[in-house]
Amino acid sequence: MNKAVDIISRKAETKTSLISAGNLNISLQQPSVLVIHGSSADVARYERQGNDLLIVMKDGSVIRCNGYFIEDSEQHHGELVFQDDTGALTHVTFGEMDPNAPMVTMILEPVETLIADIQPLLYASSESDYSWGMLAGALLGGAGIGALASSGGSDKTHTEYVDRPVIEPEQVITATFIVQDKTGDKQGLLNNKDITDETQPTFSGSGQPGATIQIKNESGQVIASAQVDADGKWQVMIPTQPAGTHTYSVVQIIGDKTTSAGDITLEVVTANATLSFSTVSDDNVINATEHNAAAVISGQSNGLAPGTPLVINLNGTPYLTTVGENGLWTVTVPAVDVSKLMDSQYVLTVTGKDSAGNTVTEKP
Repeated sequence: MNKAVDIISRKAETKTSLISAGNLNISLQQPSVLVIHGSSADVARYERQGNDLLIVMKDGSVIRCNGYFIEDSEQHHGELVFQDDTGALTHVTFGEMDPNAPMVTMILEPVETLIADIQPLLYASSESDYSWGMLAGALLGGAGIGALASSGGSDKTHTEYVDRPVIEPEQVITATFIVQDKTGDKQGLLNNKDITDETQPTFSGSGQPGATIQIKNESGQVIASAQVDADGKWQVMIPTQPAGTHTYSVVQIIGDKTTSAGDITLEVVTANATLSFSTVSDDNVINATEHNAAAVISGQSNGLAPGTPLVINLNGTPYLTTVGENGLWTVTVPAVDVSKLMDSQYVLTVTGKDSAGNTVTEKP
C-alpha cells in the first residue's frame, strides 16, 4: 500500500510531498509538521530512537522520521498529524521529550487530538503568503514532486516547483553472527557441532542499527539479548551453560518483524580430564635384572574418550599409545631403550588432549 506524506516546515516555507510503497525514511532539516494521509488506527506503535521517531504500521512497514525530536532555538520540534479519507485531522503528541535522550529504543504512548487545521502548529512570519489551504491543496499529484516555495512582499508571490526524488524504502540489514570460545587451551571461533569447554560462549555479529538481537536455547527460551549499535555491530555473552549438547538460535527483531540469523549446535563439556600412572616395575625402580628387559608402563584416564592418542615420554623418547575402552592405557618400552638408561632418576610424563582440545599432562 502506498503511503503519502506531506512534510511542511513549521515556518511555512516549504512543503515536500512523498509517495512510497513499503518503508519510508525521512530526514528533517528543521522542525516540520508531518501530515500522513491515512488513519492513525493503522499504526501498531510509535518508537523513539535517539532523536528519531519510528512509526510502525500494522502492515509491518515503518516510517522513520530522522531528527523529529530535535528542537530549534525556540524549542520547537516535529509535529505529527494524520489526515483520513474524510479530511479529518488527528494531531498525535507524545508529551515532553528529552532532546538529549540516549540512542535506545523507547515505546511511546500517543495522545490523539482532533484539530480543525494545522495552522496553530505553524509559526510563519507576518510576511508569509501561505495558508493551510494552499499547503494542503498543493502537490501529491505525482511521486516525484518536491518543494513548494513562496517569497515576496504584500503584492507579489513567486511560486516554484523543485523536483526531488522519492526517498527509497529503507533497506534492512540481515543479521549475522559468530560464536567464540575464550576459555582453555583451544580458543577461537566455534563451528556447528563443535565440542567446547567454554560454558559462556560469546555471540557477536552485525545487524540493522537499533534492532534487537535475541539468543534462544533449544526450548525457545530467550537466554540473552543485545541491541545493534549505530555501527551495525552487537555482542553478548550468554549465561553459564550446563554440560551437554545445546542448540542456539539467533533472531533479529525490528518493530513487529522477527527474522532468523541461523542457529548453531555445540557440545559443552565441563568435566576436567585426568591421567594417572600405575607403579612401574612394582616399585618405580628398574633394578639390574629389569634393566635388560622391556618395561611396561601403564595407567588410567578419566574423561578421555576411548581411542584418544597419548604420548608417554621417558628420557626424551616418546612412546605412543591410546586410551582403552575401559579407560586404561599401557605402553611397552623396548628392552634396548631400557638398557640405555643410566643409574639415575628419570621423569615420566603422559600427555593427551580432551574432547575440547585442552592438553592434559601427568607425572607419576
